Amino acid sequence: MEADLRSENLDKLRKLGADAGLEPVTNLFNEPQRLAEVKRLGILDLDISLERRYNAITQVATYLTDCPQSSINILGSDVQQCKASFGFSPEQKGMIEEVPREISVCQFSLERPGQPLIIENLLEDERTKNWINMPFDPGFRFYASLPLISSRGFTIGTLCVFDHKSKVIDHGQIDGLRLLADQVIHMLEQENSVPDNSIKIDQSDDSQKTSEGQYFSATSILFADFVGFTNMVENSDPGELLEILNTFFNGFDRITAKHNVRKVKTIGDCYMCVSGIPAQQQTHAQEICAAAIDMLKFVDGTNIQFEVLGKPLWKVRIGIHSGPVIAGMLGNAFDIWGDAVNIAARLESSGEPGKIHISEKTKDYLQGSATVAERGEIDLKNKGKWATFFLEGIT
Repeated sequence: MEADLRSENLDKLRKLGADAGLEPVTNLFNEPQRLAEVKRLGILDLDISLERRYNAITQVATYLTDCPQSSINILGSDVQQCKASFGFSPEQKGMIEEVPREISVCQFSLERPGQPLIIENLLEDERTKNWINMPFDPGFRFYASLPLISSRGFTIGTLCVFDHKSKVIDHGQIDGLRLLADQVIHMLEQENSVPDNSIKIDQSDDSQKTSEGQYFSATSILFADFVGFTNMVENSDPGELLEILNTFFNGFDRITAKHNVRKVKTIGDCYMCVSGIPAQQQTHAQEICAAAIDMLKFVDGTNIQFEVLGKPLWKVRIGIHSGPVIAGMLGNAFDIWGDAVNIAARLESSGEPGKIHISEKTKDYLQGSATVAERGEIDLKNKGKWATFFLEGIT
């Protein structure tokens, strides 16, 4: 009887949403795998509404963002369940406890996995402007959420905040929400005693290695590539070319170790490294940018020697972006994956010789600890227009 009533109420809400012009997100990437992860964690069946530690996190989220209301929501296949909240009246709690996913704002977090969802004015955003047509408009005007991402890298829900007036929150507040969201997912996985399927990325026992990865919500990725390397291959002695490349890469290895940055791999003449793994330090952007500056200095210093010896000079392009990645072992090789990796690679390829090309996200993580020159908006392949910058120094 109770299940029938619940189903009837959800159907009514769906009809109201459709009549109001609210549309569901469609064509989601990896949705079957995401739903399998929600099922694996058993979170839709979990009642944590009275647990102080979850409600405390929503309370901290409101203090952090100066918003009156916050909630932890889980996204199923067709419903959104509110698992913990702060600032809602008993009547409001009853309304948000379970709603059709297609009338929720949180559903749009699934369109850009791993990214914050910030809507400064819900009535002006194309995705949510029809909320005003709902008969029970709760009066929300501002919305911000960070995804709850499992150790396997799937978005299972959100930690979100609401305000009744439009507003803007800064990078520090967004990053604070990210830290709270990380804490929520850690507690949820512990709650269900989910086996740790994440990779032990530093273990030496090959028999224990696996191809499964571990999600890291905040990292900085660097690509360094030598300009004109193809021509050098065609016109230089292979042995000498390899020796020179090893000289640069060995120097880069020493620099990354100095700055707490982890080498990922080399691909031909490209050097790739990441900071924020395995320790998720808040200074990941500062550390990798300091390493990038030292890399340029190392190349310049080596070129002075080459000039004296009458050898061709080498030029390097560097690109850096900050964002979430999956990290793990494939066989005996450590690697990282994710959209942030692709963006860092595109920043390198669209950069200029002798310069460090960084994204706005990386600039935000630097929090004023660096000097940058605005490059303006550029087209990144398959990513649209991006505001980018050239890093000039660390202060």
